[in-house]
Amino acid sequence: MAYETLETESRPLALLSAGGVAKTLGEGEIGELVLDRTPFYAESGGRAADAGVIDFDGGRPRGARRPAPDQGARRAPGARHRGRADRRRAEPPRQGRPRLAHRRPPGPLRHPRRARRAAPVLGPSALQSGSFNRPGYLRLDFGWTRALSPEQVREIEHVSQQALRADPAVAAEYMTLEQARDWGAIALFGETYDNTKVRTIEIGGPRSRELCGGTHVEHSSQIGTIVVTGEASVGSGSRRIEAFTGVEGFDYLARERDVVGQLTTLLKTQPDDLVGRVSDLVDRLKSVEKEVEKARVTQLLAGGGALAARAADVNGVAVVAHRVDGAGGGDVRTPALDVRSKLDRAGAVVIAGVQDGKIAVVAAVNDAAQQRGVSANDLVRAVGSLIGGKGGGKADVAQGGGSDSSRLDEALDPVSTEIARVTGA
Repeated sequence: MAYETLETESRPLALLSAGGVAKTLGEGEIGELVLDRTPFYAESGGRAADAGVIDFDGGRPRGARRPAPDQGARRAPGARHRGRADRRRAEPPRQGRPRLAHRRPPGPLRHPRRARRAAPVLGPSALQSGSFNRPGYLRLDFGWTRALSPEQVREIEHVSQQALRADPAVAAEYMTLEQARDWGAIALFGETYDNTKVRTIEIGGPRSRELCGGTHVEHSSQIGTIVVTGEASVGSGSRRIEAFTGVEGFDYLARERDVVGQLTTLLKTQPDDLVGRVSDLVDRLKSVEKEVEKARVTQLLAGGGALAARAADVNGVAVVAHRVDGAGGGDVRTPALDVRSKLDRAGAVVIAGVQDGKIAVVAAVNDAAQQRGVSANDLVRAVGSLIGGKGGGKADVAQGGGSDSSRLDEALDPVSTEIARVTGA
């Protein structure tokens, strides 16, 4: 009855709770009510269940699933089983919408026959492999090996809208599986059917015939609109398109329009110039970021001489262990090498930068210090063990990182300890 009506009289057959038959349900208890007929389409075949209510004394259960052929089960909190006829009705605004989504209009993606006959976008190799439909939303999976271009997505929308405007009629007919095959109906993505009666759907004549048990609109124009909202990979050789239909599609476009309106007002430009304006701002921002980075490095280099002059002496090795806030890995490497070049004797430099909670450590050791057994690689590892990180490199230059900035000052202490150890103190 889900195909013909949104409202019907029905008779309860059983009330179930916790896997057994019940006579009543107490306040807050959850059960299932089995009825002899229903206007609700239960979740099946990639189509979400209808939503609605049962009007009867004792409660208004909601939800639908398919427990057995030709029976409908409703989850019923606190309902009583009276053994009499109950009035069941699907909520029209929601019952209609899954049908709008179930008639999946991106026809050229469906299967080879339709791809050849309906202005193909991707061609006959784009075979449907799965789908899901709920009120105002559809999802279509199909075989394809690469991302769709924006032009292909727009063409899919365009072909879909043309099909809706042509308003082909939708007709359902029951026949045997053999008759359906002779008739030209196509079963999609390996679905299995018995050989008694199958439901076939014809849209706009012989060019579109398939086996489908879901609810459908009577005319394609009832869908209203199709708005593709996403296209992505869902596995090797498989892509997924998502779209809104009907009122949800119009709502999505309205939200997009509002965003464009807010941006044009904020940037004092026209919609047609919005992309160019945003692109200019992004380029300017990148340029400013480069200038800021250059200024930061310049400032660090300017202080290199002072750091070298304040180097601590550990067994005759000049040691500089310094922390720089607001600097990343690219910022601290150059100053570390610069300070090392200013040391006039055996020396080692470790500079740690902290930026956005992340730590970058660079160690630089000159030849004289290496001859005494000091290794930049060992210094970075000694620091990394205390900041929740790791690193490595060569004896002259090594780098690493970590995430525990709370221990950074403490972590610089092992630099002198390690140098004292290897130099014989």
